[in-house]
Amino acid sequence: MTEAKEHAVACLQRELDKAQKEMKLKDEECEKLLKVRDQMGEELEELTASLFQEANNMVQEANIKRINTEKHLHEANQKVEILEAEVLALKQLVLTSTPSSPNKHLHPQICINNGTEKKKDKDKGGKPFWKTHRRSTSHHEFTKEARQEAEAQQEAKNDRCKEIDPVCMEEFKCWRLQSDLGRSSHFLSRIIVEDIWPCLNFSNSKLAERVQCCVEDNNIAIEPIPGDNSYPRKCSLTETHHLCNYKIRLGDDSEWYSISQHCRNRIAAVCDFYTYIRYIHQGLVKAEDKEVFYEISRLRKQMSLARLGYI
Repeated sequence: MTEAKEHAVACLQRELDKAQKEMKLKDEECEKLLKVRDQMGEELEELTASLFQEANNMVQEANIKRINTEKHLHEANQKVEILEAEVLALKQLVLTSTPSSPNKHLHPQICINNGTEKKKDKDKGGKPFWKTHRRSTSHHEFTKEARQEAEAQQEAKNDRCKEIDPVCMEEFKCWRLQSDLGRSSHFLSRIIVEDIWPCLNFSNSKLAERVQCCVEDNNIAIEPIPGDNSYPRKCSLTETHHLCNYKIRLGDDSEWYSISQHCRNRIAAVCDFYTYIRYIHQGLVKAEDKEVFYEISRLRKQMSLARLGYI
């Protein structure tokens, strides 16, 4: 009986050892599976994060491309409007040119030969063609427009500055070669300090700074207040009660600010200056330096008159 018990105990001991070894192997396999699971979880998290980052980058690139496309479209529309205006002006010049009264802009040689031709007609004793030929009604209209245009050009010449500042002229020539719209150039920085800042200096300094930035970025909207709303209200820029027939919107802000006629004229004068400067920067102004400088001086004068309330 003792031997049988010992034999049974030995068999049980062997089975127990075998079961313990199997359990140990299974524990090791479980540990390996847990490590694989944790590793796969980490890789899945990294993959998810990278996918989200890539998606954000794609969305950001798409937004940048959309903004650039909208900007190019806006610039293209502006160029198209300018070209349409130039074509319309050329059509008017062509229409004002007739055989009996040719346009001097299209036929400058006639100004030279006009005196000699009239003298020959007088020597022959005949009457000139323009005295006997009856012009149509449309021709009288065109000549009237041409005369008004000539008078406007003469007034513009009389309105020019009588003496040019040589320092400012040299700064303008250097700026036109580089054509930079930033404040780094001496020419634009001088105009900003001497004309633009005083013209856009309002009681509400915080809003005035935003107006100046939006005007420089060409991101401001000015609209008349619709309807019969001509009653006193508080002007957002001067902070005084006045007749405010206009409203402005700055950038992408949805809020509109009521402004008076005087504030609108001051902002519009600065906008006119920046518009002409942008035309020069885009190469749309082909005139000589002196003529362009005269126009810039006129726009600076407009800013000063608007600031003082003369326009």
